[in-house]
Amino acid sequence: MNFGAPILVIDDDPAMSRAVKEILETAGHATAVASNGFHGLKLAREVKPAVIVCDMVMPLMAGSDVFRTLASDPATAGIPRVLMTGHSDADRSCSDGFLLKPFQPQAMLDLLERIVSTPRAANKKAKSRETLWRG
Repeated sequence: MNFGAPILVIDDDPAMSRAVKEILETAGHATAVASNGFHGLKLAREVKPAVIVCDMVMPLMAGSDVFRTLASDPATAGIPRVLMTGHSDADRSCSDGFLLKPFQPQAMLDLLERIVSTPRAANKKAKSRETLWRG
């Protein structure tokens, strides 16, 4: 399924950014990549992505801070957000979905498809029951 808009990946780890970008592009999705939260905020406003996948732990600005900033901006508040982290106890309240690293590529693709194809209100309600996507 092509979402009609790029998927924005925000991660300070170049290897992880490349891996996620490759998975998404192999599945037919356009991508945009930012190496930190500030660049991610700028790209989110410029690109208007279908969904944002963001690492939790980054220097300068944590993923949760990126998501809270996006949620408070009317221009980006409606963009679905997926938190990606290696910490199973991370605060997920700022996101519509959660990927626990390491994860299987298909698990990420399935989660993104579900989040983009489901209205945001339903995503928020289902999030409390959501299992961690880990491969």
